[in-house]
Amino acid sequence: MEEIKSSDGYTIAIVIQKNFKKEGLNFVSESDFPLQLGINSYKKGHKIKSHFHQNREVVINSIQEVVYLKSGSAHVHLFDLNKKIVKSLKLSAGDLIFFINGGHGFDISEDTTIIEVKQGPYFGKDKDKELIE
Repeated sequence: MEEIKSSDGYTIAIVIQKNFKKEGLNFVSESDFPLQLGINSYKKGHKIKSHFHQNREVVINSIQEVVYLKSGSAHVHLFDLNKKIVKSLKLSAGDLIFFINGGHGFDISEDTTIIEVKQGPYFGKDKDKELIE
C-alpha cells in the first residue's frame, strides 16, 4: 500500500496493489472521509453478523473515488489542488486506487476494464468535472 501526498502534505491518493493482504478489518480511509474504504481479510469460518446500515442525513463537501482495474493496465497521473502533477504511476489488473484530494487522469495502456465507485448523484461531465489542461 502506498500513500501519495502533495508537497503541502495532504493525501492525494492511496494505491493498493493486488498482492496487499493484512488480516482482519483494515480501513485505509480516515474516519471523517466522505467515502470509507476497507480492505478486509478473514480466515475461513469467520462470520460477519448480518446487519443493516442506519439511514442518516450526511453532508458531503468533497467527492472521493475508488478505481479498481479488473483487467488491463493504465498509467494514472495525480495532481495537487493547484493542478500541478505530483506523480504518475502504472496500475495493473487487480490494483486499486483511492482518490482523496486533487485531480487525476488516465492513459490506458491496453484494453482495460475499470470498476469505479464514487458518491452520487452524478450530474454529468459539464456539472461535475473541472478539466485540467
